[in-house]
Amino acid sequence: MKALRHSAVGTSLLCAGVLSACSNNPKPAAAAVPSTSTGDAAVVASSPASSNPVLVSPANVTLKPSRITYVARIFSQGQAHKLGFRTLALSEASYEGATVWLLVESRKMNTVELAESLYVSKATLAPVHRVVHTADTDITTHYTRDSILTTFEGDSGGGVRVAVPNEPNLVGNIYWIEPLLASVPLAEGWKGSATTMFVGPRDHAKVVMKLAVIGQDSVLAPDGNFDCWKLALQVGETEEHLWVRKSDRVVIKEDTPIAGIAAAKVELLIAQGQAPKQ
Repeated sequence: MKALRHSAVGTSLLCAGVLSACSNNPKPAAAAVPSTSTGDAAVVASSPASSNPVLVSPANVTLKPSRITYVARIFSQGQAHKLGFRTLALSEASYEGATVWLLVESRKMNTVELAESLYVSKATLAPVHRVVHTADTDITTHYTRDSILTTFEGDSGGGVRVAVPNEPNLVGNIYWIEPLLASVPLAEGWKGSATTMFVGPRDHAKVVMKLAVIGQDSVLAPDGNFDCWKLALQVGETEEHLWVRKSDRVVIKEDTPIAGIAAAKVELLIAQGQAPKQ
């Protein structure tokens, strides 16, 4: 993202850097493994399976339908500016005849709208299907027992298909961590992690997301003042912070730094009327 000018911070911040900070889905900092073939079907060579951490097992998970809206703001040069809204909705659904959870993450930043849908097996918590809509690209991913099959379509060129090996205990995206927090025994000193797969048209890499409780805090939101656990979420070289309400593990606030801009961050704060009643 290019340097921000003080007079331009309102409507002109809807560039790739800010949207990436709100997306919670960065490309890993480590070098990705390139695909091994060219053309419209890129098949990636298999790599040895590894043991991925399990954040929550199916037997211990507690999920329920929900819909939470957050207000997105950017803080830079001592000022705060509203960017738009982010909504995270979890519902029961059916996919190919099976009962699944459907997690929809959507963002509206001025005139730009982005959305991502993730279908997760109720029985195993494994991802089964994922669809991402951006301003110029549609990405569809289907998970089989052995493979993760991804198709890229869009203005910059479509028809690219990539296949990478599937592995046990992968999560479909970073957003899936948020509803799982309701089942995690957060406490002082708690640490956990989850692994997802970044798949691009030309490269791919496993991404380990590390979580740790780093303290306790009180967060003032439009609906009240909430006692929260403060978590650090490390994804590649980026560390963001989550404030998770103690009573029900709902994420009340998130802070994400903007790469390349000193002391600038994007904040997501739960909107008025959205905090579930205690």
